[in-house]
Amino acid sequence: MPTPEAEIDLEPTLVQALLAQQHPDLADQRIGPRIDGWDNAMFRLGDQLAVRLPRRAIGAQIAHVELDWLPQIRRDWTFPAPVPIRVGEPGCGYPWRWSVVPWLRGVRAFDEPLTDAGARDLGAALAQVHRRAPAGAPSNPFRSGTLREVAEIFDTRLAALENTGDVTPLQADALRALFEDGAATDEPERTWAHLDLHGANVLTLHGRLAGILDWGDAAVGDPATDLGQAWTLVGGLHADALLEAYGTAHGTVRVGAGSPGRQRVLARAAAYALTLASMEEDRFRAAGLGAVADLTGTYS
Repeated sequence: MPTPEAEIDLEPTLVQALLAQQHPDLADQRIGPRIDGWDNAMFRLGDQLAVRLPRRAIGAQIAHVELDWLPQIRRDWTFPAPVPIRVGEPGCGYPWRWSVVPWLRGVRAFDEPLTDAGARDLGAALAQVHRRAPAGAPSNPFRSGTLREVAEIFDTRLAALENTGDVTPLQADALRALFEDGAATDEPERTWAHLDLHGANVLTLHGRLAGILDWGDAAVGDPATDLGQAWTLVGGLHADALLEAYGTAHGTVRVGAGSPGRQRVLARAAAYALTLASMEEDRFRAAGLGAVADLTGTYS
């Protein structure tokens, strides 16, 4: 699972041309260097904005979530998110829709982890995200599945990591137990969910939450998916703070110690730890293997 190559050449001159053609009032602002993500690239625009463009066809296909749905679902969120303030159309040889978004100050959580207070910020933010989705809301083919539906890919990834020695037999048994306990519980009502909460998509500032990025995978899903991913991000040290803040803010989803909700969160955390550990990029792989050790209590 290496970071895919861009399918189109993205340069500041293209961004300049698109702005001049479609948003000329922004065209005189300085354009910064390209920042590549998995499906999108960004160019800082002046001090307050950024231009976000899909770099692959699949990124363009899921961009409708950010462009069409995100402005609707954010409603009264109190945490920062790069909600589009302008939407651009294909032009100047560029084939897909694109956007202008706010530039959020902060450091990726991979580089500056959330503190206990930051974990509480994240829990409260996810409680705002996890609201009932309307009819017609998108479903993510890779991340919206129930625990039973993702069991096969869980087993495949676990077996592969066990075969390479990255996951020990003791860790594998512990992860299987966590997953099976969660899968044995009843699935809750589906809500909106982010579904991709790794350390490159969460911004921090002095340990507090400074923003949640990259909403292209957002869709209806089990709230425990986000909470399990967040668990792998903050670790067991701050997991109680995360879930206590979430439970207090949400008021409906129960994730207290010993609850079926907590079991599903741990199952989702185990699954996401294996997803990250299966990636080639060092920061994702290290985060995944660290989460495996944390979840199984097998620190080196």
